[in-house]
Amino acid sequence: MVSIDEELGVAKALKATINTLSITTPKSALLATLRKANHAAILNLGRGGALNAARIDVGIAISNLIDGSPTPERIEKTKAAVDAWIKELEAAKV
Repeated sequence: MVSIDEELGVAKALKATINTLSITTPKSALLATLRKANHAAILNLGRGGALNAARIDVGIAISNLIDGSPTPERIEKTKAAVDAWIKELEAAKV
């Protein structure tokens, strides 16, 4: 398990990475960041309602990027999931 602050840092790093992602970006360049974020989200599952749901959504979105090609739809779904995850993490810090 990682702290909320650590998880938030990973989420923000993922957001920066996803914002630069395009369908032509080599997946190998992103795998470390994707896997680290997926690991952080999954490790902390079970700590609460909306935050837990956001972790599940981001985990699914990241898995779809890792297992398949980064289509525009997958990229947008991942961006939305990451934004929701960050929002819930920031709310949990208060």
